[in-house]
Amino acid sequence: MIAVFPASLAEIVKLVGKAGEIAGINEEIRLNYCLPELRDRPVIGRYLKRTKKTYWDVLEGIRPRLILDFKVENLHSSGELYSFAERINAEVLLLDFLTVDDLIEGSRLIAEKTGGNFSKLGEFYGKQLARIREITRLLEEKPKVVMLYRGINVVTGTNVISDAVKKAGAESLGKRLRTERKVYPLKKEDFIRRFGDVDHIFLLTSVLTKGEKLEAIRDEMLDSAEWKKVKAVDEGNVHIVGSALDRESFMRWSLRLIPGIYQIGRLVHGKDFPDWKRPAKELYSLCGVEE
Repeated sequence: MIAVFPASLAEIVKLVGKAGEIAGINEEIRLNYCLPELRDRPVIGRYLKRTKKTYWDVLEGIRPRLILDFKVENLHSSGELYSFAERINAEVLLLDFLTVDDLIEGSRLIAEKTGGNFSKLGEFYGKQLARIREITRLLEEKPKVVMLYRGINVVTGTNVISDAVKKAGAESLGKRLRTERKVYPLKKEDFIRRFGDVDHIFLLTSVLTKGEKLEAIRDEMLDSAEWKKVKAVDEGNVHIVGSALDRESFMRWSLRLIPGIYQIGRLVHGKDFPDWKRPAKELYSLCGVEE
């Protein structure tokens, strides 16, 4: 049996054919469009509220042979998790995706550790990335992009989403922040000073931040004389894209990021980049939730 904390990793486990072995999930997986068959599994952690929690008693009752999580410490420290796993004789696999290539290799490793089959997933990655390379090879400009979570929380260069921006033929300015953190908070005046030259700003939804809230934030930015010191705001290039768990959310640390690359490309390059709906449809067919 397998216990999986992040929904993104559960998607990968499903796509290598091992969803049936997932015996413990975190609460957010119940909202995942790709994972309807996991909604009744025991809950081992809670991300959905500001107060996060690991249910160690439930996890101990499951006694999984393998526990999957990210290296980013949200619910618990890696030390806590390793100590717990040692006590129940379980293996822990902690993953960190800095690039899309890391995402692919991490998916391959999950297939290996779970006894799954990587072939269909690998074919999807390979086909889509080859197509993306052909598209971006013909692009002359690399627009500057910044991704933001609620407030002014900048997606940094150590976050795989920044590499998705690069794959889409753009430049992620999050690399200007010299930090190991995946997301870095800034005050408004600091953001304007550091990123005044950005061409496109992306506001990311999340499980806790709905699109309606971001629409209000975008409207406030576009109406602000101070924010208009930033090129993207002055030119009206402020986009809202999904990083939650619904069908339209692609800015995730999973293979959803592949149609996400198309989405970024379409929004910054226009019709020079194909629409993301076709690769999204292929993804959801692979997940078995759409024909």
